[in-house]
Amino acid sequence: MANEIDARGMFWWFGAEHGHTASRETSIPGKLTISDEGKIQLQLEGALWLENPEVSFRWDESRWLPLDVRIAGCLGDYGGDGYVLLYDLLRTDFSMSGDPPILQSYEAQMCFKNNAAFPSDFGCDRFHTLRIELEGLEEWLRLESIDVGYEYRDGNRTEFTVSYNNHEFEYQTERAKVSVENLILGAPVIKLSDALTSEVHIQQTDWLVYAPTEQCSISELRIAYLRIEEVIVLLLGQYFRLDWPQLVARFGEFDEWYKLYFPRGPKREKLPYHYFLWTTFHDVRECFGALLDRWQTNADKYGAAYDLYMASMQTPLPHPDHQFVNLVWAIESLHRSWQREADESAPVTRRKKRIETILGRFGDPTDKKLRDWLNGKLRYACEPTLQERIVEVFQHLPFDLNSSQLQVFAARCAKRRNSISHEGGRESGESAASFRADIRQLAEAMQYLFHALLLHEIGLAPELLTKAMTKGGLAERDILPCMRRIPIDLPQAALGTDSED
Repeated sequence: MANEIDARGMFWWFGAEHGHTASRETSIPGKLTISDEGKIQLQLEGALWLENPEVSFRWDESRWLPLDVRIAGCLGDYGGDGYVLLYDLLRTDFSMSGDPPILQSYEAQMCFKNNAAFPSDFGCDRFHTLRIELEGLEEWLRLESIDVGYEYRDGNRTEFTVSYNNHEFEYQTERAKVSVENLILGAPVIKLSDALTSEVHIQQTDWLVYAPTEQCSISELRIAYLRIEEVIVLLLGQYFRLDWPQLVARFGEFDEWYKLYFPRGPKREKLPYHYFLWTTFHDVRECFGALLDRWQTNADKYGAAYDLYMASMQTPLPHPDHQFVNLVWAIESLHRSWQREADESAPVTRRKKRIETILGRFGDPTDKKLRDWLNGKLRYACEPTLQERIVEVFQHLPFDLNSSQLQVFAARCAKRRNSISHEGGRESGESAASFRADIRQLAEAMQYLFHALLLHEIGLAPELLTKAMTKGGLAERDILPCMRRIPIDLPQAALGTDSED
């Protein structure tokens, strides 16, 4: 797969106060490579010196450079391919000062790119807006706006009209002003002459714009970008990597856009036809801002439960038992978080009273050590079982699942998880093929139910959720056959009616 950047250029320390390779005039030639997954590597054909060139690099010191040390560069001839600025540097070569030629190499955790040289006062604390081009999401957005009219002929002259709509959906959330909008490229804004042309190309580009209500650090903006990608992935129902973000800052009279590269997941996939997605932007265009805001809140609040699930969507796990236990961890983590927030359930209260009764029988001072030992052993005895946790989590869905079917499904999941964790996986006499088939079936059903639960938790309308699970291409091809194999019946009373696109 092609690299995002694979270019030669000249490189120097950015903003350094000393004279050694601290300006473009004293720069060092090299090659910058940024992989499709954001790995940033710089190979230099000489040495960048921070101080005295006679001072060699100390081998007993960390090879991570201080965060305020940055490398600037211009790519191509005289910066014709743009300018870059590398942050959070790690020196990766092992050159000795006495071994000519001295070649240095670095890796970076962030790289900014712009068409012009970076201003001397450039800093990551100046960005005020995050812009993300939604390339590849056309099937989800369904915001086509260019209308090409019929041809009209008059002798040798042919005319046709081109018109377009400017879409802009705005949402004001507690964290930011968010908008989904389009830009039409190729149409002349001002025509200075009647000169003819041999080619016209007009293209619609769609953007998500995120303007925080308060000044954010670069770390906070990267987290916001991650949450935006996650909520879109959740609404799609499959992993899709967004384009590299553009960060907007003002250094002078006008705003400048800086593309940001950093290590991340694999390249985005081409989306299927919208009929096979969980939902589309058209369905949620009125509440998209609220869904994003709720996702940000919940992801920060519940942490591991959400992160475990999103990680499994981003990087499909090759083994069914790995996918299965990852989902169980997410469910258990979410239930424990809910448990901390809620009053004790009746079963937990009964178990606590039973434990207190048992411990109360060891009231004699001579039994203190035995009581303390038993108290430690029974410390978690009042906790819900894994089967109970799975049942209670999926009972939060906005429709009633068959209770006995859900209990059986949860018991199967709990038994399999315990056999993997405590007995090494397969039961005695069970074939590997049978084990993998059962685990894959349980994991698939658990994934659809947990995905639906997360959408419900961020506020997706129940009618949209039940429609996605029970009607349309996704339901008929994937979800309903999976549920029949478990079996778990999705109640017909919850189906509702088809809504107009």
